[in-house]
Amino acid sequence: MKNRSILLWVCVFAVTACNKPQETKTNEQPSTTIAANDLPAMTITSLDGNQFSAKNLTGKNIIIMFQPDCDHCQREAKQIGENIKAFKDYQLYFVSSATREELQKFASEYTLDKFSNVHFGSTSVNDVINTYGQIETPSIYIYDDRKLIQKFNGEVEISEVVKHL
Repeated sequence: MKNRSILLWVCVFAVTACNKPQETKTNEQPSTTIAANDLPAMTITSLDGNQFSAKNLTGKNIIIMFQPDCDHCQREAKQIGENIKAFKDYQLYFVSSATREELQKFASEYTLDKFSNVHFGSTSVNDVINTYGQIETPSIYIYDDRKLIQKFNGEVEISEVVKHL
């Protein structure tokens, strides 16, 4: 029963996040929360089952919070694939509460699994809420040297993201 309850909340989270009106925030200043200023201490499980903390990432990283069944997320993933050369200096981490199988299917469907700088992983809804608060999907967080450079909550044209790389 507890598993069903958790699954229900995950589904409600995914559906409500994808059904919010589109908002593009290109000049938004980072919020003052700890997670918004530094790489979060969010535990991510990679597709091969290894766990790591986003806090330990080094260099230039982009964390993309998404759900595989979200049409906004699907459009952004397609645009990222089409513009992958613009992200050559960054490691991209697509993070979701979806299952490993759903993540693998998404990575394959959008041909993102063929790029060495694109990674997929899962985390719990609680970790997302504790890290970023309630967010829309997709949400993009650009980090350089472990500091937040820019964030985008909700669907955004990837050309706007590229301007901040």
